[in-house]
Formats: sequence, structure tokens, C-alpha cells
Amino acid sequence: MKTLSVRSRCVARMPSSPSTSGARRRAPRSCGGGGNGKSFLRELRELLSAVVAQIAVTLGISARNQQPIYALNDEQKKRLHALAMRSLVQYDDSKIEHTDALRALWSLAFGRDAEFPRGAKSERWKDMGWQSTSPQTDFRGAGFMALENLVWFGVNRPETFKAIKDKAHGRRSEFEYPFAVAGVNLTFNLLEMCEVQKEAPTTAVGMVFAQLLEKEEHAFEILYMLIFEALDREWLAFSGAATYMDFPKILKSTKEKFASALQDARTLEEVGACLNENGKLHVTKSY
Repeated sequence: MKTLSVRSRCVARMPSSPSTSGARRRAPRSCGGGGNGKSFLRELRELLSAVVAQIAVTLGISARNQQPIYALNDEQKKRLHALAMRSLVQYDDSKIEHTDALRALWSLAFGRDAEFPRGAKSERWKDMGWQSTSPQTDFRGAGFMALENLVWFGVNRPETFKAIKDKAHGRRSEFEYPFAVAGVNLTFNLLEMCEVQKEAPTTAVGMVFAQLLEKEEHAFEILYMLIFEALDREWLAFSGAATYMDFPKILKSTKEKFASALQDARTLEEVGACLNENGKLHVTKSY
């Protein structure tokens, strides 16, 4: 069984803030009152425009793109903001917290007795599905959070983590998807689906995630584990022997099923149950 490496194409970007401005306005016509008349009309026009924009926000409608804007409470805003800030952090080998996380991932992948390589470089990283002898460059797609998510997965579901990494279950393909790079892509896609980096949710999925995050501070990490398991099941269920060329289709299908499960859920257990899980989510510890 061979694992192909592939360049990660995803680059996280902060979406621009949704605009609430109205339609393009005409320049005010000249009024017999001269300059003061023009100033009065301009101020009146700006006031009316602001009132219309506020009404649109209150109704949950963006005047420009007609996207719904869901209202968040203070706790939801706080937790989403904290998560958004985390998602912007890039891996930095000068920070002890980052290198410790990389060492933790090495131990989870290759065992506690495996000596961590000098300079963090080793051919064994490729066996895990990284593109080179050091995973540091692969983190760019989703930042330090991609590493955090993989470590969280390995700590809280070690048997599932190892089984998917080693492709131990089911009828596997000769050319398997790379475990580590798939994990980076899932972090990036989950950030987009849950609208973590937006000022406010514009989809039902984003709003449900905010509600789940309010109840469980590690909701993102738990959803990451669920979507990773769902991806592997989708890979195994693919008609015929899947190859890495089929990975985009399988990822798309996984995202669609995940979004469907999430938008109708009230708890994380319900998301797991909809994704063919047993509904029992046991978070043991962080690294």
C-alpha cells in the first residue's frame, strides 16, 4: 500500500466584513438653497441609508448579498473570537508550545520510545502522510491549529487515530490518501464550514456551531475527530478502489454529509449519531 503526497492548496484568509450598505446612490440634485441645501440633502440621504441598513441587520438580511446574518449572544461571540484568533496563529519553531506539540504528535504516531529526530527532520514523517522530512511547511494551509487538531485526535481517540493513520480497517487502496495532509485540509475546511473567521454566521451550519461551542469549549476539536472518521468511512465506501485522484470527490461528499448532520443537530452527540457514530463522545485529556 502506497501513500501519495500532495501539495496542500488551502490558504486561510480572513473574509471581509459583510457590507450593509444599500444600493448605489445617485448624486444629490442641486437645490435652490445653494451649498446649505446640498449639505442638508446629503445628510438626510446618509441618515435614511443608515436607517435602512440597520433595519436590514435587524431582520437578518444583508442588503448587498441577501445572506442571513444570525445574531450571537455575548458568550458565543467571545468563544468564536477566541477560536478565530487561534486559527490565525502560524507554526513557529521558536515557540516551546509549538515544538512540544510537534513532539507529542511524533510520539502519538510512532510510539513513546521513538526518539524525536534532530532538527525535527526525518523520513518517517512521510510515512505519516507529510510531504517532506519535516511537517512544518505543510502547516501553512491551516496554521498551528492543524497540528493541535491532530494531537487532540491522537490523545482523545488513540485507537481510531492509529487505525486511520495506519489504514488498518477495511479494504484499502494501493494508493491511499496521506493521513497528515488530509488532517490539515480538514482543519481548513472545518474552519470555513463553521464560519469561524466571520464576524457573524451567515448559514445554519455556522449558527449551530456557535451554539455547540457555547455548550462545549472543545466543540471544534470534537467535530474535527468526527469529520476525520467520516472521511475515512466515505473513502472505504467509495464505489471501486479509491485512489488519491478520487480524494476531492470524497472530501466533497464528506463535507455535504457533515453539513447536513450539523445544521439539524442540537448536541455533539446528535452530530455523531447522524454520521454513523455511536453518539458517545468521551474527551479524556488534552496534550
